[in-house]
Amino acid sequence: MINEIYIDNFRCLTNFRIKPGGFQLWLGDNGSGKTSVLDALRYIQRLMHGEHVENIFNRNSLTIWDKRLNQTIGFSLMIGDEAYKYELTIEFANQDDKQRIKREELIWKDSIFFLFDGQEAHLYRINRNTGRTEEGAVFPADCGRSVIPTIAKREDNKPLIRFREELDKILLINPVPLVVKDAAASESRNLSEHAENFAQWYRHLLQEQPSIGYRAKQLLEDVLPGFEQLSLKEIGEFRKLMTTFRIADKDHDFDFMNISSGQRQLIVLYTVLEALRAGTFSTVVIDEPDNFVSMREIQPWLENLNDICDEQDKQALIISHHPEIVNKMARGEELWFSRQAESHVVVQPFPKVDALLPAEVMARGWENE
Repeated sequence: MINEIYIDNFRCLTNFRIKPGGFQLWLGDNGSGKTSVLDALRYIQRLMHGEHVENIFNRNSLTIWDKRLNQTIGFSLMIGDEAYKYELTIEFANQDDKQRIKREELIWKDSIFFLFDGQEAHLYRINRNTGRTEEGAVFPADCGRSVIPTIAKREDNKPLIRFREELDKILLINPVPLVVKDAAASESRNLSEHAENFAQWYRHLLQEQPSIGYRAKQLLEDVLPGFEQLSLKEIGEFRKLMTTFRIADKDHDFDFMNISSGQRQLIVLYTVLEALRAGTFSTVVIDEPDNFVSMREIQPWLENLNDICDEQDKQALIISHHPEIVNKMARGEELWFSRQAESHVVVQPFPKVDALLPAEVMARGWENE
């Protein structure tokens, strides 16, 4: 679970710090920085997958009015009952479009467990006799990539490996059914930003945790009339997503791309829901899941999401502008993102106004008062 996020000199986020809740709604006008938070976290995930910093970070991501050339992204996690804190500082060259890792640090239970100081990587380990953290190997390292993805798993470095694995359990997604591809030539462990690779990810799920698809099917039967199943049909080297609907007492197969955008959106959302329940994810951050669907269709999804977070200590952070979603999710812990033109983002608790629903407070423009 993400306990805190810190971002500095990234787009409109300057000295930005928030403490997300367990089941929380992020509100704010377009351009107020909500999606930028997701992008910053996504950059860290890409770095942990071994990508070069120059393919991830660029000068356009620096805050326009800030003259500093250092950019920082950090966050705190609870993994089980253990506290982790990660912080990355990227340094941009003054003239050339070059950037490097200036500092990268992982703290585990208040002790440094990994440090890259810009030149050398410092690995730490758990002493098997005393159980204490101590410094291990120190070696020169490339400032263009993180060392963390390359570290081999050992008995004495479990916290580092556990942190790395936990990052893959944080889903950051803005599902767009119009761009979802229905064919999979291979499997993918990770679901992409707009769910473009849903077929590849679903193919992986069927191999690793087929119960996720079955449980999603059971829920989808209640919101998609006649829905029977989602399957992968073998076509040469590819697997193609197919849906089956029961119409007039007969089963009919449809290509995934031949059903409506709203139906595709619901299939993605309910599969993500069951992946969260099954432990594939520990945190889901979803940008506008209500696009393309009606409140009647997404309301059971929200109720199930709420139950999973409460009962299994999972985390769901939702960005939405939909009035009914806002009213349905409101718990008094909502965050309001705002910013003036050419200024940084300010986040504050969304105000409570007696006798008014949260969506009506937004409609009246009282959220900043």
